Amino acid sequence: MKIKEIIGRNIRRHREAASIRQGVLAKALNITPSALSQIETGKTDVSVERIEQIATELKLSFYELMTTPNHVGGIKAGIGVENISNNSIQLLIDKLDSLIQVSYKKDH
Repeated sequence: MKIKEIIGRNIRRHREAASIRQGVLAKALNITPSALSQIETGKTDVSVERIEQIATELKLSFYELMTTPNHVGGIKAGIGVENISNNSIQLLIDKLDSLIQVSYKKDH
């Protein structure tokens, strides 16, 4: 998949998740809905400045529009990073560690 297709899909996915109509976002970007459609379908190149503008309008980071859903951070998890405590992270690490140990014991 080409980078411009990844960016376009992410724009559309995040726009729809935020319940923002294409025409509304296009107006905020000072472009036509057709031009936004071309960006979202990966049919046109998009400048870094335009990506930054779109990210700002969608209240996203530049990174969120540049990565595929398989990358960490590519999909919003529904919880802001600022809301995750060190205790939550440690609990997650402990759980992963125990799962790895169980898996290792099964294999040996």
